[in-house]
Amino acid sequence: MHFEETRIDDSEARILPLINVVFLLLIFFMVAGSLSVTEPFHVEPPQSASGDAGEQDVLRILLGFDGQLALDGEVVDEKTLLALIKERLASEPKPGVQLKADGRIAGNRIVLLTEDLRAAGVEELRLLTLPVKP
Repeated sequence: MHFEETRIDDSEARILPLINVVFLLLIFFMVAGSLSVTEPFHVEPPQSASGDAGEQDVLRILLGFDGQLALDGEVVDEKTLLALIKERLASEPKPGVQLKADGRIAGNRIVLLTEDLRAAGVEELRLLTLPVKP
């Protein structure tokens, strides 16, 4: 049985290393670009001079400018948020709770939410802020 030899054109042979490099760069940036955790909506916290980064194993609450709430990356309404926090407080003794509120939101909205959280059993609440730029 006789098979025909397929010859690679010289112009095709010169472009193959370029294609390989482009695909390697594409794979690198796909892997490197997916390392950060995204939040369900955009929040711009206020600035603060304190440098405490906070704990790692905590309940993180997001409060958006439009009043939208999220708990650990999942968008919830306020009743569901308080029920989930009560549930977590019952299963874990004193987990840390962090509140990341948008800096443009009215202060009384934050106060009302912190009062509701305290009524749900939260003893310690940390307000997350951005560091002040020098």
